[in-house]
Amino acid sequence: MNFFLKNLSPFYSYFLPPEDAVYNQTIDSDLEENKYLLRGKVLNAGAGWRDISHLVEGELINQDISYPGDTRTNIQIYSALHIIPVNDQFFDTIVCIGVLEHTENPEEIMKEFYRVLKSNGHLILDIPFLQPEHLCPTDFQRYTKDGIIRLVQHHGFSVLSVQGRFTVYHTLYWIVWIWLHQKNNFFYLILRLLLLRPLIFASKYSNTYTDKLASCFQILAVKNQEMIN
Repeated sequence: MNFFLKNLSPFYSYFLPPEDAVYNQTIDSDLEENKYLLRGKVLNAGAGWRDISHLVEGELINQDISYPGDTRTNIQIYSALHIIPVNDQFFDTIVCIGVLEHTENPEEIMKEFYRVLKSNGHLILDIPFLQPEHLCPTDFQRYTKDGIIRLVQHHGFSVLSVQGRFTVYHTLYWIVWIWLHQKNNFFYLILRLLLLRPLIFASKYSNTYTDKLASCFQILAVKNQEMIN
């Protein structure tokens, strides 16, 4: 029996892929279009383990909160995002990818981003729209395209572009994967075999996209004037 199961393991690994199987885009491709903005003093806000040092021409400053057992050595600023201990107009560019949904106070954070960013400095912000809950350690909100534009503009930024990320098949895969792992019975196993691998295939080769079903949005904004309180 063990020999039989061992020989089946490649079959299972292929037809029963992991939760993140379609989200294999590197940070390089995520930032490629705006790489030219990663110059001067660059803040990697809510950096986690994400390394963008190879993309930055200038000084990279990683910021994040600390937690028990934290072994990271790449964080220069430990603070909450709404209280970043630097002077006004300190950074040339702020990069914040997949962070804002995990915060309780995005309005305060956007106000702080505006404070610490230089005039004519840029904000590159990735925020989910249609994604399942993913705790890190909390998960508070999602934004539509209009919602993220409103949030950024409300705090004095001018929006240069908003782009949806990933196809409808990326969105469907994650949702379907979560759904099909709610139960471990024969029916759900068959559905995994039938649905997951085709969705991965479609995510690789289809360009079917609509903002109505975007997995996330990336917004590029500029601080071009002082906000009047």
